[in-house]
Amino acid sequence: MFRQLTPLQPREHQQLRFNPRQPYDFAKGQMLIPLVAAEASRTAREMPIVFPQSGGLPQALVGVNHGQNMHVKEDTGHWIGRYIPAHIRRYPFMLAAVPGGKGSGSERQYIIQFDAEASHLERPDGLALFDDQGRATETLQQIQKVLTNLERENYRTLGLVAELEAIGLLAERQILVGEEGKGGKRLTGIRLVDEKALAALDDGTLAKLRTSGALALVYAHLMSLNNLKDGLLAQMTCTPDVADPPMSLDELFNEGDDDFAFDFDS
Repeated sequence: MFRQLTPLQPREHQQLRFNPRQPYDFAKGQMLIPLVAAEASRTAREMPIVFPQSGGLPQALVGVNHGQNMHVKEDTGHWIGRYIPAHIRRYPFMLAAVPGGKGSGSERQYIIQFDAEASHLERPDGLALFDDQGRATETLQQIQKVLTNLERENYRTLGLVAELEAIGLLAERQILVGEEGKGGKRLTGIRLVDEKALAALDDGTLAKLRTSGALALVYAHLMSLNNLKDGLLAQMTCTPDVADPPMSLDELFNEGDDDFAFDFDS
């Protein structure tokens, strides 16, 4: 996604202008998008959340073929869906650790980098990042705040994933996006939460996961898996299945033996 990362420098880039209203073509090759725990519940409403076999941050699954993001409309570059992950929204900026800098983890020193090939920076009528004295404008200060918060959340989320790995909750699985026989696609090389292992955890371990926030990430992940069958990605992957309208009440409610009882007199 980032093609030509360049350190942002006041002297060299004082005339640089930023226009955030750009299409999402830059993300059309992202089949998986890194997520942080703070956005997991919102992501789960429309994208499957999986854990890569290679480790690292959880990922939003947005395609079924390598190099394809089905949430980016091919002809216009518009984003399809309600929620756009923070990793996409922060483009074309990212933080990079200062070589030889002091501190470790989230306390390290960072510089802002930008993608010099981003269309966000091509228009001269965009927002200035530096003033006439080379000081950061309010726009750049806001960008820096967003990037700093995201970096901190990256480290927190990696810690949560490490907790899940340490107690053996993540297991390699094969998943099916869509339905078999209707264009559904099977994917491998990912990990999911092992629900049997989750159910076997003792109260003390569950309490620790709840306190740290790891349990909330687990629940968001499990809820998101419903999207594998009927979410946006599944709908775009599979052949449309149009059902005829029900002919009778029996046909409409024929979903097995329901145990619901309705008292219309109360």
